[in-house]
Amino acid sequence: MSTIDLVFEGGGAKGMVFVGALQELFKDNSHTPGRLLGTSAGAITAVLLAAGYTPEEMLAALGEKDSQGKPVFKSFLGDPTNFDKDTVNRSVFRRLLAELNLPFVPDFVEDKVDDWIARQLAESAVGRHFFSFVERGGWYSADPFVAWLRRMLETGLFNGQPRQFSALTLEEFYTATKSELTLVAADTTDSRLLLLNHRTAPGCPVVWAARMSMSIPFFWQEVEWRKEWGPYAAWSAEHERLAPNDIAGHAIVDGGLLSNFPIALFMADSPDVAAVVGSAQSKNILGLLIDEAIPVTKRPAGGETRGFAIGGLRTVQRLQRLIDTATGAHDNMAIAVFAKHVVRLPAGGYSTTQFDMTDAERDALVDAGREAIRNFLARQPAPRGDRGDAAADFSASKAVQSLANQAAATILQR
Repeated sequence: MSTIDLVFEGGGAKGMVFVGALQELFKDNSHTPGRLLGTSAGAITAVLLAAGYTPEEMLAALGEKDSQGKPVFKSFLGDPTNFDKDTVNRSVFRRLLAELNLPFVPDFVEDKVDDWIARQLAESAVGRHFFSFVERGGWYSADPFVAWLRRMLETGLFNGQPRQFSALTLEEFYTATKSELTLVAADTTDSRLLLLNHRTAPGCPVVWAARMSMSIPFFWQEVEWRKEWGPYAAWSAEHERLAPNDIAGHAIVDGGLLSNFPIALFMADSPDVAAVVGSAQSKNILGLLIDEAIPVTKRPAGGETRGFAIGGLRTVQRLQRLIDTATGAHDNMAIAVFAKHVVRLPAGGYSTTQFDMTDAERDALVDAGREAIRNFLARQPAPRGDRGDAAADFSASKAVQSLANQAAATILQR
């Protein structure tokens, strides 16, 4: 049996492919997870693994349906809640209405009309989404996701005892599980990458760390960092230590905005990186990459996202392409340099926001993950050592670690 430090890329609904990959990787107990690093959908997978979920338990969660027989993940596309009067009055919509002066209409009358229009927009079914998009940075509320993850962290057993993790901070979660878990998010107020774990953000609730990491820009509402979560400790090269930063009120979104696949953090062995994400628990490192260029061979025909999708708006598509271009160059370089440690998981034909996929579509994606890991392991050289271990060797050479230290230093400065 060997321990493997695992890195999970972000990918929204396509992250279901991770479950099949983990089933194959952990089959027959040949491997176990060490440190866990995840972004977006990868963050959710990492949290569940850290909480002791087996791949089989995760697979059961993927098949969960609501009372109407719809996939539970579809509920993650939550309707925004009503906005209070003060928020409406301070909104961009209300200010815009104030700028549109109506001729021959007294100001006191126009003010009341503007208030009524803004209020009607904020309270209508469709208007509430537009209001949320402009005022909160996302078309949907992710409240149903938060409720689901809390329920998952209160369900089943961990080391023979009932899971009771839903209210824990990252520090408390580490104490309870001993799992080295790091989730990637992005602080858009300070243009900073956040690496959330028990060292850097001990007071942040684990549920909200996952919520921030999965907050796809323009799709889900941004999260404001709360004062009660305490400061965020970033690495200070000047002082050579973690230094606290007050980020209360800052807008936090999906970590993929700055780095969707920071595998260099686990490949590196420098003290500054270890101070942030912990020392290596294993010589073996694997990154699970969602590759839309590889088709899912068993995917049934007609797997497009159904109904209206915010991702279909041209403005959102343009902004998303800009983000992908800005972040892709760094991640693609890392993928090329550390290719030996990267498993490409097929996701061709699937959408990031396809949370309403059918059972057949989901099963095909999960099967593709299993097959990808199976093929990857089959290509590995025979393991060395006297015990005849069945586990392959995914250790990094000194040359690779040197490159990783340089890349990781860049990530820490973001």
